[in-house]
Amino acid sequence: MRLEASDPILHQSELPHWQRRRNGLLSKVRAPVEQALGTLKRSYGYWQVRYMGLMRNEAEALFKALAYNLRRADGLREGCVTHG
Repeated sequence: MRLEASDPILHQSELPHWQRRRNGLLSKVRAPVEQALGTLKRSYGYWQVRYMGLMRNEAEALFKALAYNLRRADGLREGCVTHG
């Protein structure tokens, strides 16, 4: 879905207080997840699935997540946090 300049959602005023507060609370959870997904997409080329079928794509995702976690664990062991 592509938003056009005439779309009313682009011309909304400031968010209500409750929505700003909710976004602030959720951002603490979202940030690490988005960072990990961004690394998988950027560093491991996981921006689209490669195989036909759920089992093969699930296996690929698990292997890439395993590689990400091993790389990150190595960085944590050495005393520096790596995300990509």
